[in-house]
Amino acid sequence: MSFSTGSATVGIVAATGILAPMASDGGVQNSLLVVAIGAGSIGLNYVNHAGFWLVKESFGMTLGQATKSHTAIQTLVSVCGLLMALLISVLV
Repeated sequence: MSFSTGSATVGIVAATGILAPMASDGGVQNSLLVVAIGAGSIGLNYVNHAGFWLVKESFGMTLGQATKSHTAIQTLVSVCGLLMALLISVLV
């Protein structure tokens, strides 16, 4: 969601609205659901996201450099966060 809209906040709000029934049923730990939503919101941080441009301009990167580094790093952090949430949910 945040990839298509360019806003992590919109992605978080939309995902929360979609997953709210899961949280209210008690089938999922709310804290892990929050971590998964937060991690998912930062993945594929691309040129339509304000954070992408902030990093690009702050470090004086070209568009190609920022795309390769920032998008890859944000996606890696997102996937690691999601995997940790899944691992913790299995262990708890």
